[in-house]
Amino acid sequence: MPCYVMLEFTAKPGTGATVLEALREALPETRNKDGCLSLDVTVNQDDPDNVVLVMRWASRQHYQTYRDWREANGDIKRFAEMTVGGLSTRFFDVTDV
Repeated sequence: MPCYVMLEFTAKPGTGATVLEALREALPETRNKDGCLSLDVTVNQDDPDNVVLVMRWASRQHYQTYRDWREANGDIKRFAEMTVGGLSTRFFDVTDV
């Protein structure tokens, strides 16, 4: 079952643009991973350092396989170090409402 994954973080003050550039370089690989159906990067209108990645994956397991790959190559740690408070990941199911 497809799921939405929201990955939220706040970049260190004044570094949002730098983090977005790092994402611009890293995310083409994500979009090409098995099971990635869509990925949007959103920026808070009131705080340009606050970013939410809105991803749709074929399943939570597809996302987990991708996340494990990012962990193994050090990307998760590298991006977390650019933030205040680390990365917050939440999972959502689509309803029939």
